[in-house]
Amino acid sequence: MNPATPSRPGAETIKCLALIGIVGLISVGCSAKQSSSEAINQTEAIQRLDYRLQQLERRLDQDPSPGPDPGDKTPAGPVKSLTLRLGTVDDRLRIYWGDGSTSNLPCTEEQNTWVCG
Repeated sequence: MNPATPSRPGAETIKCLALIGIVGLISVGCSAKQSSSEAINQTEAIQRLDYRLQQLERRLDQDPSPGPDPGDKTPAGPVKSLTLRLGTVDDRLRIYWGDGSTSNLPCTEEQNTWVCG
């Protein structure tokens, strides 16, 4: 072989380079399809969530939640102060409302915790 003349690659080398090129193109093509299918899946998921949200909004519009119980004796307005009375015959939490009324909630001790209401 003369160093002045370039050597030609053999058939084996050409096949190997062609195979590497084809594998590269296939892997690029597969990853593009995968991200495209992921984008489609995400779009479908968003559409399902949007549809579900619309269903829930319609249900809320059709069946509004009930307001406060008319038999509820809790006065409307802010709480002015609280008094907790423990260790007596009638353990209670007394609520003094801003309008001047009061509410008494009986209290009991359960598992070292006081519960009122």
